Amino acid sequence: MRVVTVNMGAETVKAALVDVDDCAVGVLVHHAEPRAPSGGCREAVLRALRVVAPDPASVEAIGHRVVHGGPFRESVVIDDRTEAALARFSQFAPRHNLAALEGIATTGEIFPQRPMVAVFDTAFHAHRPPESMRYALPAEVVERYGLVRYGFHGLAHASLVRALAEAAALDSGQVTAVTLQLGAGCSACAVERGRSIETSMGFTPLEGLVMTTRCGDVDPGVVLHLIDQGYGPRETWSLLGERSGLLALGGSASVRELLEREKAGDQQAGLALRIFVRRIAMTVGAYLTLLGGQGTIVFGGGIGTNSAPIRARVAAALHAWSVRLDAARNEAGKPGEISAPGSRPVWVFSTDEERQIAEETARVVARRTTTWSA
Repeated sequence: MRVVTVNMGAETVKAALVDVDDCAVGVLVHHAEPRAPSGGCREAVLRALRVVAPDPASVEAIGHRVVHGGPFRESVVIDDRTEAALARFSQFAPRHNLAALEGIATTGEIFPQRPMVAVFDTAFHAHRPPESMRYALPAEVVERYGLVRYGFHGLAHASLVRALAEAAALDSGQVTAVTLQLGAGCSACAVERGRSIETSMGFTPLEGLVMTTRCGDVDPGVVLHLIDQGYGPRETWSLLGERSGLLALGGSASVRELLEREKAGDQQAGLALRIFVRRIAMTVGAYLTLLGGQGTIVFGGGIGTNSAPIRARVAAALHAWSVRLDAARNEAGKPGEISAPGSRPVWVFSTDEERQIAEETARVVARRTTTWSA
């Protein structure tokens, strides 16, 4: 099956043409387009689709990454009901879900007769235990407003689990690890026997680690105080999601720039990086405890895959957990194991969300076809 995948990221629109069959999954063409500063995605989606699918007739299905799936626990065919549900949850992931809806509408114009599937970032985390899902809030409030720790970056974390399983010649169900998706958005996941049991993002993609422009964990009292000072909902979202994180701490959302400025003696940049690494190390240590002290550490995402200095600093902060890197392997930056002999295993991979999206899309379409045929 020829599947086009559309992945609306925080900064780019990524599209791919993927060939899925019973034996293998192959990405034939991959292309990324920057999102417009104004937030509109239509033109970027059109440009990306022209590159990956110049012949629309050859495409059999389209898979869309959707960040916030709300109550959806698995991928679904996109119809009017699905789109209405995604619109309701857009307020909790506005930069991502609104873009996904725009991408769905635009793609539907190019492939009007092809089935489209929503593949949710929240689905990988949807079967976590209640102690991971619940906030300590009154049950009636939780149920009325759906205040659950959904978790995000599920496609990326699932991809890292898969990459580790393939590299270590394991079945995915044998993987126990802490996976780190460190990019524009950052999250950690505790994986036990291939399943997510804990993750750092919660009701929205704001919770958890410090990110490039998102605040991560913050005392709710801070938000209440801002409201008392006159901040409205949109202004608060902008502050917490677009003007915080590394940008607020160090004056830049670029880890590479912050590292260069730190080297030149910039104390503000150095503080930003120390806070960034500290929160990661604290979270990994907690997750290793949940995993009974077992588990591999896996780095992924734009920062996790490409920044040897950040990996080295996180590893140094986890020395108590027997984490040591092979300096040469770490600096080489190639996918694979980067831990030193005698260390807890540490690996680095590029995430492959397109493969995950394409496989899920093919599975859902095939299941629907089988059901209809029956």
